[in-house]
Amino acid sequence: MSDSTEHRVMIVDDDEISAAALEIALRSRFEIHTLYSGEAALLALEQIKPEVVLLDISMPGIDGYATCRQLRKRLPQEDQPAVIFVSVKDTLEDRLLAYESGGDDFIIKPAQPEEVLSKARAMVGLVAERKRLKVSADSARQMAMGFLTNLGETGTALQFLRNSQSCLEPLELARLAIATLREYGLAANVQLRPPGATLTFIESGSATPLEESVFAMVRDMGRIFQFRQRLIINYPHVSVLIKNLPIADPDRAGRLRDLLAIIAEGCETSMLALIRIAEIDARTRQLQQTGAAVQAAIESLHQQYQAQQSDTRIILHQMHDRFTHDLLFLGLTEPQEERMMQLLDASIEETLNLFSRGLDFGDQLAQLRRGIATGQ
Repeated sequence: MSDSTEHRVMIVDDDEISAAALEIALRSRFEIHTLYSGEAALLALEQIKPEVVLLDISMPGIDGYATCRQLRKRLPQEDQPAVIFVSVKDTLEDRLLAYESGGDDFIIKPAQPEEVLSKARAMVGLVAERKRLKVSADSARQMAMGFLTNLGETGTALQFLRNSQSCLEPLELARLAIATLREYGLAANVQLRPPGATLTFIESGSATPLEESVFAMVRDMGRIFQFRQRLIINYPHVSVLIKNLPIADPDRAGRLRDLLAIIAEGCETSMLALIRIAEIDARTRQLQQTGAAVQAAIESLHQQYQAQQSDTRIILHQMHDRFTHDLLFLGLTEPQEERMMQLLDASIEETLNLFSRGLDFGDQLAQLRRGIATGQ
């Protein structure tokens, strides 16, 4: 993404020194608008229409959290800016409150100029991506709603469990889970953790740094973790984050919690199946490689055995011919020569009989070689 002053950044901070430091970090790349209170920022919001807002949390009057919530309510979806909270505090509660208020990222004071510039540029890209995806997301939402209109809440969960069994990769599983949760009117993020990787999927484009950090912090906080209308369900290979649980309707929220647990467990089961399939594929490839080596060794042994049989027959026949020739010069009587030839012929015949019985071994080698080649 190329930087351009056409990208507008609003800085909201009651501390003029902190605001000036942020201006210095960004003014060469962005069109800067600085305001010193949440009230002033909200009044100027529709006129400036910033793409990125750097928002201090601790301010007199309306604090950063309240300012962000009002900002999200006042602007239409297509004009929503990315919000980076700026704070001297960095606890899980601060980040969760920032996330719950509608924030996209978090910077700790005193901010480094390089970090401020890098995150502002990233947020400009995030806003552009959200706008591009809005049209396709709306279309997908309408198609999914039409597909499952006649299914009840339980039927939707059961349909997910059936469909999840045919997913061939984590991306397909995550998309199915997000689309299913959308049928309940829920906005969801899904994180899948196959061996050696962490994959985060969200409905509206790429996960923000703040979303990634929240996933990392709550992943080990138990099976179910709830913070106001945010609900996270954790399994070893799956985490599902619900951003808008209808807590104003306790009965529906309770039903949805039960169904969400079923869907999350279904995701975990499918992930385990995908992991096992990958392991089986790896072992199959290894066995195929080993089988090829064994087949080659048996083929070589069979050829050596056949060559040895042929060579031995030739040697025995040559020995018989030489012995017959040499008998003429030994001065033996005819009965003695006849007796010697009988002994030689008997020995040769016994040796050949041994090799004939050894043909069974050769046949077994050939049968084993053919079995490996055909996989039987």
